[in-house]
Amino acid sequence: RLVKELVDDAPDGTIVLAGQADPGTVGRPMELFLDTLRNAGVTMDDEHLAVVQDPTRSVEDRVRAAVDLVACLTEGSDGLIVFEDLHWADAESLTVLEHLADPTHGRLVLVGTYRPDGLSRRHPAGELLPRLERRHAVCHVHLGRLSPAEVSAFLAAVHDTDPSYRTVEALHTRTGGNPFFLEELVASAQHRSPAELESAPLPWTVAELVASQVEDLAEDVRDMVAAAAVLGRRVTFDLLAAVTGVPEDDLIVSLRAAVDSGLLVETGPDVFSFHHDLAREAVESGLLGRQRRRLHEAALEALRHSDTTDHVALAHHAQGAGNYDEMVAAARRGARESLALGSSYQALQLAEMGLSEADGDLELRSLATRAAWLADLLEEAAEHGDEWLDMARRRSDIGQEVAALSLRLRIAYDLGELDAMAVHTDALIGLVDQLEADEERARAMASIAQSYGLRDHVEPAREWADKALALAEANGFEAVRRAAMLEKGSMLVMEPSTAGEGRAILEETASDAELVGDHVVAARALVNLAWEARQSSRVDEAREMVQRMRLHAEAAGFDSLASHSRVEAIAVLAVVDGELEKAIEVLDRGAVDVPPRAVARNRRWLAVFRAGLALEAGDLEAAANHVADAKPPNARALVGVLGLDVHLAARKGQVGQARASLSELLVAMDVEGFAIAGQVHDIISAALPAGMAPAELSPMVERIGMFAG
Repeated sequence: RLVKELVDDAPDGTIVLAGQADPGTVGRPMELFLDTLRNAGVTMDDEHLAVVQDPTRSVEDRVRAAVDLVACLTEGSDGLIVFEDLHWADAESLTVLEHLADPTHGRLVLVGTYRPDGLSRRHPAGELLPRLERRHAVCHVHLGRLSPAEVSAFLAAVHDTDPSYRTVEALHTRTGGNPFFLEELVASAQHRSPAELESAPLPWTVAELVASQVEDLAEDVRDMVAAAAVLGRRVTFDLLAAVTGVPEDDLIVSLRAAVDSGLLVETGPDVFSFHHDLAREAVESGLLGRQRRRLHEAALEALRHSDTTDHVALAHHAQGAGNYDEMVAAARRGARESLALGSSYQALQLAEMGLSEADGDLELRSLATRAAWLADLLEEAAEHGDEWLDMARRRSDIGQEVAALSLRLRIAYDLGELDAMAVHTDALIGLVDQLEADEERARAMASIAQSYGLRDHVEPAREWADKALALAEANGFEAVRRAAMLEKGSMLVMEPSTAGEGRAILEETASDAELVGDHVVAARALVNLAWEARQSSRVDEAREMVQRMRLHAEAAGFDSLASHSRVEAIAVLAVVDGELEKAIEVLDRGAVDVPPRAVARNRRWLAVFRAGLALEAGDLEAAANHVADAKPPNARALVGVLGLDVHLAARKGQVGQARASLSELLVAMDVEGFAIAGQVHDIISAALPAGMAPAELSPMVERIGMFAG
């Protein structure tokens, strides 16, 4: 693609000779060079051309004639010579390339492309390229694989919509970030949505490419590669040996050949993977169903006798062997253990694998809901949560219904669906007294406290937290006690008169949670402590809290807190230090470094913050772009976005628009009960010079306050 752009942009009058090798070129002398002449569209010197094409002439004569022919064609002009796919090129054409690379051969730009994994020491290009790269005039451009963010950008450009994180992750895994594979996959499924590409059939172009690589291997190596394809994305040496029954020395030889061919790569000591998952798919799809099943059965038997804790492999091979009861059991155990280890995305994959055969399993559905929430896949979390809630209600299982509502209301909050959050909270309140177990009642009370706290309803949040705390302390429910203390402390730090008491409660909660590995509670407590420390100008303390928070969020697999909150916190601290440029850089870089799901999920919050910094920097155009990116605002971001509308219109001198937006802002402040003094000050500072009267702005001042009432 880059070469095509280069050729298309060549200045008028440039002589372009471009040829491409194919897998059979290496055995046909001068074939690649001759291919550059076929579409040149220029008059050739017949004498030189005849020598180049004459197979009876010596290699030396043909190479000299080729170099002279290029000199004749480009005399008095600039020349662009392109040799594509040097890893398939014949030795004679490569010799021509080396001769043309001599600076004495006129005004030439030579371009050679090759795939590093297609080269070997025995190939002519394997000897040529090191010699060329030692020359000062040679520039080596290494094209790396696409990152997940770049795959996301590619799909967004093609489909004009942002793909989900799961789609990006799946396609990045399938293609290995290889742009050709990704493009072929998209092109072969033109009418499919991005999500449907996850399971789209293998493009024939890719299948043929992989087939040609496999056909070049010895039979025993092909058999080993076939087994590796069925065994999964990561295969250990021991498992491969157990399944194939090949002696260790022979297996090492076969693996060496597969690695040299570029099909396999050793990703760790004694662990092998395919270079691209599409290649693995291509090899596996060429096997008979019985072949695949036998390999899965052999792998499952080997894993049973190895005392492995690799539940992903156990579930995968049990499914492939048709042993669905064992697959569901392994998926359930694996999802449970993965959540405990902070591998939330893996837990979700396992839970969903189990649900594919046990759709009505309440535990699997609850595990999938929590894993998706922690992994910041909120739409999937909502779907699983709704199914969990419906199943619990159909079975009249109040305990499961309460558990589902407790998590579902938090998911609704993270999605910005505050009305749905209120509905779930009311339903939860109606069920508390129907619970028989004190621990379940206390846990539900803590969830109700969290719901009120997240919506800034201070008094009911404290009341429910105190109820949960009393019940937990009376019965020794330590996990619930920590959750209740977290909600109570979070409310107390909001008010100056109780901030000290709240800080002490949060510090105790964070310390207790750290000791027992309750990472979610620890991370949330530390976030609120960092906020309180920053509000109180204890900046160094806030920085230390942010670092501790990140460690616990990562340990819990709490992706949104580990990524977005960290980026935002660092940017806020830069603002406190007066480092505006650093704050802007952190937010802009965060949109690249943070996983795409976290950017999408928190896009409005980041955009509101970034727009404010742009206004601070006097960049009104950038501010307008970021305000647009924050729309349509959800309930949580509404006051911030409307405040930016007023501020930006005033800075632009659009007084009529500023007045209209101010009317909307006042209504939103009444509804949300949320008017920050700093935001009001910024708006007034812009509105007065724009010509707005103090009387117009006074109603906004009267509403200043963090909470309704």
